Amino acid sequence: MFMPQSTAPVAVLRSGPLFAGRDFADLRATARQPDDTLSFIPLLLDAAQPDGSWRTTVAALNTDYFLNFYNSHLAAEQGQVALLRYDGSLLISSNLQPAATVYSPALRIQLAQSEAGSFTEQLADGRQLISAYRASRVYPFIIVVRLDRQQVLANWRHEARFAVALVSGILLLLIGMASVYYLRFEKLEARRQRDEEQLRIAAAAFESQEGIFVTDANNNILRVNRAFSTITGYNEAEAVGQTPHLLSSGKHPQAFYDEMWRQLQSCRFWSGEIWNRRKSGDIYPEWLTITAVSDAQDHISHYVATLTDITQRKRAEEEIRNLAYYDPLTRLPNRRLLLERLQQAVGSAGRRGNEGALLFIDLDNFKTLNDTLGHDMGDLLLQDVAQRLNHCVREDDTVARLGGDEFVVLLPNLSKNCDEAAKLALRLGERIRLALNAPYDLAGHDYHSTPSIGIAMFADGQHNGDELMKRADLALYSAKAAGRNAVHFFEPQMQKTLSERASLETALRQAVADGQLRLMYQPQVDQAGNIHGAEVLLRWLHPSLGLLSPDRFIALAEETGLIIPIGQWVLEQACFQLQQFSQQPAMADISLSVNISIKQLRHPDFTRQVQTILSATRAPPQRLVLELTESDLVDDIEGCSHKMAPLRQTGVQFALDDFGTGYSSLAYLKKLPLDQLKVDQSFVRNVMHDQHDAAIVRTVIVLARALNLNVLAEGVETAEQLAFLQQQGCHNYQGYLFAQPLPLTDLIAMKQNQMHTLNRFTLSA
Repeated sequence: MFMPQSTAPVAVLRSGPLFAGRDFADLRATARQPDDTLSFIPLLLDAAQPDGSWRTTVAALNTDYFLNFYNSHLAAEQGQVALLRYDGSLLISSNLQPAATVYSPALRIQLAQSEAGSFTEQLADGRQLISAYRASRVYPFIIVVRLDRQQVLANWRHEARFAVALVSGILLLLIGMASVYYLRFEKLEARRQRDEEQLRIAAAAFESQEGIFVTDANNNILRVNRAFSTITGYNEAEAVGQTPHLLSSGKHPQAFYDEMWRQLQSCRFWSGEIWNRRKSGDIYPEWLTITAVSDAQDHISHYVATLTDITQRKRAEEEIRNLAYYDPLTRLPNRRLLLERLQQAVGSAGRRGNEGALLFIDLDNFKTLNDTLGHDMGDLLLQDVAQRLNHCVREDDTVARLGGDEFVVLLPNLSKNCDEAAKLALRLGERIRLALNAPYDLAGHDYHSTPSIGIAMFADGQHNGDELMKRADLALYSAKAAGRNAVHFFEPQMQKTLSERASLETALRQAVADGQLRLMYQPQVDQAGNIHGAEVLLRWLHPSLGLLSPDRFIALAEETGLIIPIGQWVLEQACFQLQQFSQQPAMADISLSVNISIKQLRHPDFTRQVQTILSATRAPPQRLVLELTESDLVDDIEGCSHKMAPLRQTGVQFALDDFGTGYSSLAYLKKLPLDQLKVDQSFVRNVMHDQHDAAIVRTVIVLARALNLNVLAEGVETAEQLAFLQQQGCHNYQGYLFAQPLPLTDLIAMKQNQMHTLNRFTLSA
């Protein structure tokens, strides 16, 4: 953490031992007056100094006028007046006899019997002393007057009355004076006790459950308590001398600390939630309070900070939030959180012009599962569905459960284009439908479930959340009414498009099984007009729509995964035909080029599948050319190369199709085991009219030569295009100038009636 800076120091008071190891004589020597008489009752305080040293202060009660009074009436040789504590320690005396001498055994016996009285003592030198005493009931003090008996009797006859009165008066005066001093001393004692009590309270507060650390104005840590060490992991030796930056987590921007500094300077106080780092490296939340301490000149001299680890509180808050906003079974957002996010998405769409979608999902025949296998199995299914839905969506999408078997997917920010957004929503709806169609393992029970999905699009923020929920719900019921396991849009036109696509998908699945797919062959010729190969092209003979070109169904096959079985079928047919060609002398030198989908190439068993087909059909591998699109290879060049290398070793050739339309990186041309570059027909078509296209064609041809690759131009339709390509050094061609895609029988016939020259395709001089 960061704390503000200042420069003024401050003294910190604390309790300490009072004159440990010093005796009363030392104190007396310290406090003598110029006349060298004892004139105080000492009170002692310790104080810490800015340089770290300690100073002891002696406070005193002045007793000069008290001693002067009774010294003027009682000579030292006549006797002694003394003030004792209850424990016998000597406070003040008219001479400096030891306390033990005054607090004699005889006095202790008398005090045990009465709080006031007199008695006679026999001294070792033969003298007798008459002692009078009185113990205060209010304060813990004893007044003792000791007179020499012989002196008293010598003056008895002359001054008996006077002496008695004098002694009594002195005694009473001394008691009164002593009482006054006792009161003053008691006040000082009470004040000292209060100060000590406050220090004890402060010490107890410093060792509270909250972590506390104190810094000087320069942000250097001076002291920490035990709770600080427990929370942060840093002991006092590790923390003192450091700055609070020791605890910085790095999670807060500089603006956070700048605001903290501003508030501390203006208000002398800051409090808030902050993330700090323990010595172990763990980052944790804490509640931090910082108070600035000012000196007499109102300059900040210290900062006192208290911190509380609020990890448990944050967990409790998160748990409460989860209960309020999340479904306890699936841990998905519930209706409340969904509606909040939906309103935000609609508002954002209105401001930014982004299109979004709302998908309602209902599991078909879910009630039957609960009735037959029980609610426990139903709960397992719902949890599995929740996981599959989360795997289908993007990070900023929301998957929620409304209750029962009803789920909702919110798709914000699909696209600014409504048609594109609808396509994306449809694509995700189909992905979800297929994911939920996969078999479930419910505690050992195999189960198959299908969903019905309704989609409502929201454009430009025109619809509120409730309206969108109603529209998506209506679309869901439309999907159920259509036979379930379907995706329906709320908008009629989108629904029409969806229905056509669904029908086409169903028909395409049936086409593979019913043999409706056909192969066509477009010849590839060299500069002499000889057919040396052909590209295998797929067609679909639809029962009602007729012969469909690939652009009508290949994209659908890619999205639905049907491209895998379709692509394998095409490869099998091509290899079978190569084997047949190898038995015919006129066709033995023909190579067949087969387009490979990126999904086929990324399949884990792609290499093995091709090898298996070659082995099963006994086709010559060197006559098989696998065409790959450059945009499909960019994402995983290393993986693709790893799969291509074993096939290349067996003789299979690889061609890069549509070269120049994608990334066209020299890096992958070097890494991939390629044999041929195909110039895309879009460049060839405009080569005579567009200088840029002409330059690209020249560059591709030169590049192919430099890399020792064969180059083939697609889409050659005019003699002018052919002449340009010949001039640039391209000697292999494919296009309508030579032939359209042909049935197999026509290809064989054309090969058998081989063209020997290209004179009829070239321009006259």
